[in-house]
Amino acid sequence: MMADETHLAGATPGEDTSGLIDLSLATRADRNAAETQTIGLAYNKYIFEARRKKRGTQWLTDDFILVVHRSMFGSIWTWGGHYRKERLNMGCEPHLIREQIKLLSDDFLSWDSIDSEMPVVEVAARLQNRLTKIHPFRNGNGRHARLITDIFLYSRKHSLPQWPQIHLMSQGENVRSQYIQAMKEADQGDFSELIRFMEGCIQAST
Repeated sequence: MMADETHLAGATPGEDTSGLIDLSLATRADRNAAETQTIGLAYNKYIFEARRKKRGTQWLTDDFILVVHRSMFGSIWTWGGHYRKERLNMGCEPHLIREQIKLLSDDFLSWDSIDSEMPVVEVAARLQNRLTKIHPFRNGNGRHARLITDIFLYSRKHSLPQWPQIHLMSQGENVRSQYIQAMKEADQGDFSELIRFMEGCIQAST
């Protein structure tokens, strides 16, 4: 999954260890390794179950969004699986998170309905953008949104993106800039660049 180097300005710094459950994870490398393991387990679990999520059913719920985040981060951080209570310089106000998640869930049900003619990748782009824009958690929002996106794509039997490991790429900063610009344009209602970015990630996986 794409590393959190793709986070927009305002994401929680990687050195913030408040809420760490296992204090033996003393270095950032230790914490990254632990997160990689738990996220991998969550990924395998929810991707395996994704085909059971039928088009036109309301599987994207408040509870599901929380339980996926808890599976990814809850054994390492106390904030795993809990909506943030802090105000950040990105995302909605904390007291509006549940309301915004409900609106997203309802919109997604319309986008994914049997009668919807919206292309699958556009649904995925809208889903990832809205969830990231809400920024419901203290940290891990980008990785969580990408897993939710993958769950949706797999539920529709669609190829999954190969999210770039930006920190390992010589051109990583350019890729990061493209992604951030595409997300900013999507925030304004233009999803074309984000769709193009995701299509490139999907092509890279085939």
